[in-house]
Amino acid sequence: MLRVAISGGIGSGKSAVTAILRSLGAKVVVADEVNAALLLDPCYVDRIADIFPSAVHNHSIDKKELASIVYGDESKRRLLMDVAHPLIFDRMFAAYSDEPIVFYEVPLLSECRDRFDLVWYVDAEECARVRRIMDRDGVSEERAKRVVFLQRAEDSIRDTADVVISNRYDPDDLRKTVTEQYYLILKQFS
Repeated sequence: MLRVAISGGIGSGKSAVTAILRSLGAKVVVADEVNAALLLDPCYVDRIADIFPSAVHNHSIDKKELASIVYGDESKRRLLMDVAHPLIFDRMFAAYSDEPIVFYEVPLLSECRDRFDLVWYVDAEECARVRRIMDRDGVSEERAKRVVFLQRAEDSIRDTADVVISNRYDPDDLRKTVTEQYYLILKQFS
């Protein structure tokens, strides 16, 4: 099995790339989708309640409250990642386990680069990323910039990525680039 990571900072356009891949028939696993399912798992909710009690109400995780806790404190963010990431990766790699090529949208690749055979890095200017986060999440510019700043380690992935996909402003260019790269992989690894 060939595991291809799709990475890039928050707001870079990873979801746009995965949507294009899915439209081409590629098998894609999205870490955020796996995490969303995990947030409904009663055992996981109980574990989060033990660690971050103010983030759980009526056996449900308040994602905004949890985010406000962990984005303000690196040790708490690290603790959450230590609990969540092994579970997320187990579930991600269980999906499509019989397929020869699988793409994985992974927001924080710097912590798990060695789990993938190839890396596609989606690159976008910081101002575009901040605007996308504000529009998508309904947060202030200050909050969006803070989230981008906290993920600055992801920028180093660009330097070691096998493919860098520029997501500037033209959706047609993005589709063309993703399609070309996808067919190159199919040609090389099928």
